[in-house]
Amino acid sequence: MDQPLALRCGRTLNNRLCKVATSEHLGDARTNDATPLLTALYGRWAAGGWGLVITGNVMVDRRALEAPRNVVFDGATDTKQVSHWARAAKSGGALVLVQLSHPGRQSPIAASWRRPRSCSARSFRLGGVGPQLHRTPVTMTTQEVDDLIKAFGRAARIAVRSGFDGVQVHAAHGYLLSQFLGASNDRDDAYGSRTRVLVDVCRACRQAIGPNQILSVKVNASDFDGAHDDAARLRTVLEILDDDPLVRLDLAEVSGGTYEAGVACLGASADFPGTGPGLKFAPHVSELRRSTSLKAALMLAGGVSDRASASEALQVADVAGVARAACVDPACASKWLHDQKAVILKPPKFGEMPSWLGGRRVWVPGLNYGWHQRQLQRLAQGRDAILLSHWPFLLVDLPRALLFEPSRWPPWRAPAVVAALYVVCKICS
Repeated sequence: MDQPLALRCGRTLNNRLCKVATSEHLGDARTNDATPLLTALYGRWAAGGWGLVITGNVMVDRRALEAPRNVVFDGATDTKQVSHWARAAKSGGALVLVQLSHPGRQSPIAASWRRPRSCSARSFRLGGVGPQLHRTPVTMTTQEVDDLIKAFGRAARIAVRSGFDGVQVHAAHGYLLSQFLGASNDRDDAYGSRTRVLVDVCRACRQAIGPNQILSVKVNASDFDGAHDDAARLRTVLEILDDDPLVRLDLAEVSGGTYEAGVACLGASADFPGTGPGLKFAPHVSELRRSTSLKAALMLAGGVSDRASASEALQVADVAGVARAACVDPACASKWLHDQKAVILKPPKFGEMPSWLGGRRVWVPGLNYGWHQRQLQRLAQGRDAILLSHWPFLLVDLPRALLFEPSRWPPWRAPAVVAALYVVCKICS
């Protein structure tokens, strides 16, 4: 756990613990720039003893957001704020990567009324509530895909010029690059080849950051949709990226699930039959070790919640990826390295939810997601994590995101929408 790790590009991690990407939603709601709160949060992780830190998913196109308060890297980005963010994140000696992402069809109405772009026009369905939260996507033109590849390269250039140590390309959890890799890609042009876009994006990022910075990719071990031979697909994707001389992949993070399947933000394993407890994707990483000779290092994420599970992950992977534990104790890496107990907090348990609301497969991940984001907000404000109720998220944070987010509405429009909803409710009653 405390051993250094030399990567293919020549950079070295101080230890084998990584704070993986967490979507903090702490960007400026109007400009989508980095903010002092985001900088303060990463300052706390910088002091936490991590060997590697990966930022929350930074969008490459401000017209396509995962949430209204995402940070965006493009031609309109305030790079001074990005530089402040990078300095704070690197102040403790960890290497820091920016995760770059495009949500594709998973861009919700809460982020934009614009119809999302995807590899095809297949709709995103979220168990019982999907049609209300996501519009049907528009199939991207060939030119739009070309522009997407350039956008990733531009964002990667901003990241390294601002002081970060490299980038991670997000091709998991059902986001756009994952959509191109999967069954939703039924295109009949050059980008109908499942791996073509991801390879071109990684090439663009490598060209932008140069040979001595870190290039990582996040890929799914499983989509939990029963439509793929997951092990074969994972092996094929990583071997292509590893062998490509224009990519020279340094680190592959193996994760899994999609928001559509309800497994990207897991609650109790009992809510998701087939996922099992503990390190859900360890068998996939173990199989990669057995069947391939990758030059890139492998990171296992998903289920690493304490020192014991981190040690178990490192039996099959080079790096252990930590998310939720880092949301409640930013210094848990340092404590694990010194065999000390870290803070352990978990969201309140859930009662039964009616099936017409999507049931537990919708609300368990959603409430878990909101609970951990509110802990990140506390950490950014200099406070410690505490036991939190779900009610503030349901009554304040969620309505704000859906109705009142200032990046989406002129000042007069949110009250007008609320008034209109009130009138509709009165008529229906």
